[in-house]
Amino acid sequence: MLAPVNDWGGSVSAQHANLQTGKSLLRHWQECRSPGDPLPSYEAVVLGSLGRLADRAALVTTCDGQATGILWAGQDFGAWLAQDPAGRPVAPVPVESVPVHAFPVDLRQPIDEVVAAALATGEPAHGRCDRLAAGVVTSTSLVGLPLGNRWGEPFVLLGLDAASVRTELVQAMFTATDQGILALSTVRDGDGRPVDFKIVALNEGAERLLERPASVLQWQRVGHLFPGTITARTIATLAAMVERGGREAFELSRPRSDGGTLYLKVEAGCVGDLLSITMTDVGDIKAREASFRLLFENNPVPMWVVAEARDRFLAVNDAAIAHYGYSRDQFLARAPADLVIAPEEAAGLGLPATGALHRRADGSAIEVSLFERALPFGGEQAVLEAAIDMTERRLAEARIAHMAHHDALTGLPNRVLFRDRLGEAIARHARNGEESVLLCLDLDKFKIVNDTLGHPVGDALLREAAERIAGCLNKDDLVARLGGDEFAILVRGIGLPVLADGLIARVIAELARPFRLDGQDCHIGTSIGVACLPRDGTDPETLMKNADLALYRAKAEGGGTFRCFEPEMDAWVQARRRRENELREALAREQFSLVYQPLMSAQADRILAFEALLRWHHPEHGPVSPAEFVPLAEETGLIVPIGAWVMQTAFAEAAAWPEAIRLAVNLSPVQFRNRSLVETVRDALAASGLDPRRLELEITESVLLADSAANLATLHALRAMGIRIAMDDFGTGYSSLSYLRSFPFDKIKLDRSFVSQVGENTHCTAIVRAVASLGTSLGIATTAEGVETAEQLAMLRAEGYDEVQGFLFSRPVPAPAARQLIARAVDGFFGGRAA
Repeated sequence: MLAPVNDWGGSVSAQHANLQTGKSLLRHWQECRSPGDPLPSYEAVVLGSLGRLADRAALVTTCDGQATGILWAGQDFGAWLAQDPAGRPVAPVPVESVPVHAFPVDLRQPIDEVVAAALATGEPAHGRCDRLAAGVVTSTSLVGLPLGNRWGEPFVLLGLDAASVRTELVQAMFTATDQGILALSTVRDGDGRPVDFKIVALNEGAERLLERPASVLQWQRVGHLFPGTITARTIATLAAMVERGGREAFELSRPRSDGGTLYLKVEAGCVGDLLSITMTDVGDIKAREASFRLLFENNPVPMWVVAEARDRFLAVNDAAIAHYGYSRDQFLARAPADLVIAPEEAAGLGLPATGALHRRADGSAIEVSLFERALPFGGEQAVLEAAIDMTERRLAEARIAHMAHHDALTGLPNRVLFRDRLGEAIARHARNGEESVLLCLDLDKFKIVNDTLGHPVGDALLREAAERIAGCLNKDDLVARLGGDEFAILVRGIGLPVLADGLIARVIAELARPFRLDGQDCHIGTSIGVACLPRDGTDPETLMKNADLALYRAKAEGGGTFRCFEPEMDAWVQARRRRENELREALAREQFSLVYQPLMSAQADRILAFEALLRWHHPEHGPVSPAEFVPLAEETGLIVPIGAWVMQTAFAEAAAWPEAIRLAVNLSPVQFRNRSLVETVRDALAASGLDPRRLELEITESVLLADSAANLATLHALRAMGIRIAMDDFGTGYSSLSYLRSFPFDKIKLDRSFVSQVGENTHCTAIVRAVASLGTSLGIATTAEGVETAEQLAMLRAEGYDEVQGFLFSRPVPAPAARQLIARAVDGFFGGRAA
């Protein structure tokens, strides 16, 4: 409703001239600048040259690149300053222990900035001065022109670049409610007594309630606009409030233009001679006497009638009886004051001090807003009161505030609240040196559970994980969910060694326990990054970043552990990201290759199959270990296109081998999340011509971690094509035996960790024997990998294993060497080795 206006007023042409001042000063400064001179001289620009431009300019003296004082100011510039600048420094200067008053900071700061910028660059500088007064911001653009001074330090010619603009800050508040809001200024008589009030500002609600437009109401006296007894009483009430200060609430009624009566609840507050008035239309509960019974008895709002002295109830409606829980007789037998909870009692109960507090029959407290109207009742003067229960509104506001700072799924504090608490920890450290530790957690394997069992089960997992983490904390610790499967813990006043052996160990152990979800056990674990305040940072951003770096390192090292931040981690992360980018380019640049390791018949010493293994030869760094780049490929999803290339290449190579020799290819759990896996395998088989019956696809138990229908369907579709399915790394997981019930595997491959200790470690020997027996009883072929000695081979033969694989027979070799092994095996190459 209040548009920006020129600070000085004036004609349109004058305002246009104001807008051109800055451009004119700049043009004049450029014209006075001589080639080769860094700055135009003071004499050339100012003396006898400014003309009318001088009215809106001032000459600023400087010292050491800073403004020190104003030598002179034009008429408009002085009016803008609203004070005489003569002899006044820009900044405070102590003189004999008494500071000479400088300009206020809202003037001094922009002048300092513009002058410093102009002196630093030797070029015109622009800035803006914002001044706040009575809720209005006045904005003025400034231009500073550096001038040479042959007597000493440079001058700066400061000009008002455009007309000032005033902006009403509270206008949005005025328009944000249906209530009528007025801002009034007190009018006093010659003796200083308040006698009337002038309307300074109003909102649309006030226009509607007063039934006049703002153009008529604004700047007018209330007494002139609304003459009459009602207005006189209202002015007297407001005048008394101005005299004593504080706030006041009362009711008034006035005729409406349609012949009815407008009933208003008025709340007023004053600051000096300025008043803020809020008017609420309560006409719906202030109906005329003729309709009182209908309004009163059937009104859903609790209402009652009390004697004028407010010492007894005269009547109460059904809504009040139901809401307060008293019977009608109990209500009428009580005094109105019996409902009220005194402020001191409310404070003792921790109840809000705003509004009226009532007690219901069950002892519960409610916050109410009371509306009342005087009326005759039963032959005596009485007061009708209506009680609007604000308790639910307050609870809703509290719920909204809670939702803004808490995670909806787990109920834990969210990222916003956690940052606030971290900021408080930093402030405590600044005050008293208290140290804190920040832990960032990420759930291992959560994505697998979420993708396979679905989001509802994933949500249940997050809720239980949140409960387990919270159960590990002390009362002063804070845990928050930052988003997804990321959590953070803030621990106060504890050393890192104690924390590592205590809280961190408990959290890792708790999250390593299986989660019973959807009728089955799921194993996830957690990785934790640790940053310490103040060692690893003294601001929220640095601490969070460093804890994330430590978390990233913990996950890269296999998860299920924690790492503390170290400065070199940043370089490590950068190197890892570079490696990720190099991995993305490796496939396109044909840096990948395949090697093949034979799988031998344990009994007949002949080659049964080759397992295709991926290798990466970096053009600068040489061979990169699969243990390094395969997890990175899985993490980034690059394993899907890389896996497709492996199948295309390996299938084409195997198609040229003798038909009796099979090909084994490993599949990553990530490939199963891509629902085009079956189509990719089918296309690669078709392109190579390889018989599907000669193909074995090896999976780990991670594929069946959640026993998802989708993954099982994929395995059955592959099996239906004639492809053999093998479980790799058998015996290393939590539920290997249960997975054999989920899918009819063709082969189980005993993990090399057991083979390496067979005959030396009784537990490993027992597992080797048990797996062989299990395969025999289930009719599943068994393969032992990692065979390196003749003794190991002999024991595996004795236990009845079908296949063996390891360095005893051959290391993984390129395709041409694999073909040579096939040819040499026909000539008995492996016969002597196995003897």
